[in-house]
Amino acid sequence: MSAKKTAPTYMFVFREPATPPDWTPGQMQQIFQQWMDWVARMRAKGQYVAGDPLEPAPARILRGLRGTKVTDGPFVEAKEIVGGYMLIKARSLAAAAKIAQDCPGFAHGGSVEIRQIMPVEE
Repeated sequence: MSAKKTAPTYMFVFREPATPPDWTPGQMQQIFQQWMDWVARMRAKGQYVAGDPLEPAPARILRGLRGTKVTDGPFVEAKEIVGGYMLIKARSLAAAAKIAQDCPGFAHGGSVEIRQIMPVEE
């Protein structure tokens, strides 16, 4: 009996301008709906696994030996910030990129980093 091979999992890391436009509540609702519609389309195709937006603040970066150097954020010098993440199933990096091309964030200066998740056997 052969094991069924499942599609790899990819992570989308969503970045957005550090200083977002000053949207009206109506515009924010419209943008939110665009994201929800995109997720619904991926769910219908069995591609969506999980995802969430991130709170804009506070944030911290730990560096150095045992994370003893701490920097609070968001960071004034940053041109863009990580705004959220998503896990999807796709047969290849090219297929994941094709899915990412429909991201609503592009219309507002956003970008998507695509990374394949490395499965770890326990």
